[in-house]
Amino acid sequence: MSATLTPRKLPTQARAKARIQRVLDATQAILNRDGPAALTTPAIAAESGVSVGSIYQYFPNKEAIVLALYEARLAEIRGEAASAQDDGETDWRAFFRRWIGQIKAREEAVGYGLSMSAAFEHFPLLADVEPMHAQALADGVVAQLKRFGSPWPDEALFDLAIYAYYLDSVTWRYWTVAQARLPQGVERLIETVIALLAPALEGGAPPPPPYAPRRAFSRS
Repeated sequence: MSATLTPRKLPTQARAKARIQRVLDATQAILNRDGPAALTTPAIAAESGVSVGSIYQYFPNKEAIVLALYEARLAEIRGEAASAQDDGETDWRAFFRRWIGQIKAREEAVGYGLSMSAAFEHFPLLADVEPMHAQALADGVVAQLKRFGSPWPDEALFDLAIYAYYLDSVTWRYWTVAQARLPQGVERLIETVIALLAPALEGGAPPPPPYAPRRAFSRS
């Protein structure tokens, strides 16, 4: 990861860890309430009760704080996804219905929302963060499709999986218009993804190339 996004130091004592948690929670609160344009280090300090000077002891800039927040929430979401990846389920439809539902429930539980994705569009330094997450989750979907016996080549499966991932953005836009996290959004997402994946698991032919490629991301 670029030095401009790398924390200056990591908290080791419980008091420091609690202070950083307040900073991350405040950052999320500002994003959810006011959007990324309102996110400044003084605003985070005022919301969290942690001084600007103390924040800069740990983070070089607000983008690094957003990244730390995202990675903390993402770790929980990925943990939920990984916990159910191979549970012995033999019905692929039942598996994906449950899997997607659990991931969306975890997103809600940790407070991940459209405002966080909007931050990555707002701050150029974070441009690669969301695509990295998308690619990682798409690779997880590819692994499941292969586990359930899809004969499609990896490139076609990834193309399908990354498309399925970005269908989720439609759900977030719908919730934004509705001004509420309506449950039918998740239900529609699940059924749309099921319909999209069906040809890869029920004898359909893969579309001809070209396919959406995997990207190489630098962590230096």
